[in-house]
Amino acid sequence: MSVKVVIGAMVALPVLTLVATVGSGSSLLGLPISDTSSGGSKGSGVVLASDRRMPDQFGTLISKWGNECPALSPQILAAQLYQESGFNPKAQSPASAQGIGQFIPATWASHGIDGNGDGKRDVWDPEDAIPSAAKYDCSVWRDVRSVSGDATRNMLAAFNAGPGAVKKYGGIPPYQETRNYVQIIMSAAPSFKMSSG
Repeated sequence: MSVKVVIGAMVALPVLTLVATVGSGSSLLGLPISDTSSGGSKGSGVVLASDRRMPDQFGTLISKWGNECPALSPQILAAQLYQESGFNPKAQSPASAQGIGQFIPATWASHGIDGNGDGKRDVWDPEDAIPSAAKYDCSVWRDVRSVSGDATRNMLAAFNAGPGAVKKYGGIPPYQETRNYVQIIMSAAPSFKMSSG
């Protein structure tokens, strides 16, 4: 049995407009997941719990930057990048969100950083976009850290709906899109614990 979830554009960082199918054999984005039931794995990458896969080149960045603030973890950051772009550094949404972190140009202009120290802030470069995504998450967390409730859920809600909405409603606002976004990230995060294999 499949459950269909529709995710639309976010206020702060638009997510790709998706119809994700959650069910046997597919990921939240409808992307194929690896099959390790026979002891092997398909493709290359770090093997993750629940057979989710993250390309090898992003594991170190996500582990490093996923602890940027108390509300963020490598698992939350991985689930968020997976939801935003499916780990595709070349992803572009109809709402002009770009790269693995799906930054809109205005948000990138104010929050993008030169994560790899090469003198450029490149939204298409995961070495810049992943640290920028972590820093942006922590920026919105700082805006809502005085709001009661779960800090991580409030951060994700602020990322999706904006810090003002989280403050106005004293937590996750009553927007179905935002509630879905928070639930998807929180549910997916445990499966992004890196394991050997």
